Amino acid sequence: MWAVVPIKGFDAPKQRLADVLSPQERGALAEHMLRDVLAALSNLEGVVVISGDEEALYKARWLGARVMSERQPGGYSAAVGQAGEVLAGEGVDAMMHVPGDVPLITPDEVAQIAELNPAVPAACVVPSRDHDGTNCLALWPPDLFPPAFGPNSFHRHCQIAGDSGVQPVILELDGFALDIDTPDDLRLFCAGQYDCGSLRYLQASGIAARISQS
Repeated sequence: MWAVVPIKGFDAPKQRLADVLSPQERGALAEHMLRDVLAALSNLEGVVVISGDEEALYKARWLGARVMSERQPGGYSAAVGQAGEVLAGEGVDAMMHVPGDVPLITPDEVAQIAELNPAVPAACVVPSRDHDGTNCLALWPPDLFPPAFGPNSFHRHCQIAGDSGVQPVILELDGFALDIDTPDDLRLFCAGQYDCGSLRYLQASGIAARISQS
């Protein structure tokens, strides 16, 4: 199984964190989170980082990932769909989409998804902690159906899978559940006792202490 990690870039990403982090802090946090995510995915057959940002692709390549440029600025779903089509065309049997902002995922959680070994075609959907978003979408084959991320995507992906004749596997995984997208997500993350580079950055920079007082 391959993983596909879409990222916008490190030039002031995460606009919903703009009230609590500066553009430079948001960029540094995004890069640290990508490092944590790629480390957790390192036991897979391969990892593709897809982006329209050349600097982000350069850094992802330096971190050991295969990189892919977005064909056109079609958004998050289009990027995942493009990578899935390319991998399917190369004969890859399965892929999992993993966002770049889930720094708490672990190799064990990744293995739980990769080792499902379902009857093909198949899909696995891992929800965000509020059961609104999709923090991992695994497909056998990679181009089983076009992804549809955004608000309510967890339920939407389950519906799309069903409409495709597939009963999706739903996994609740703690590491995948917390994506760092809003100030509340960031506060929850900073309050935890986690061993990851992203939290060490937030603590060493003083951001974690600042966030806890806001």
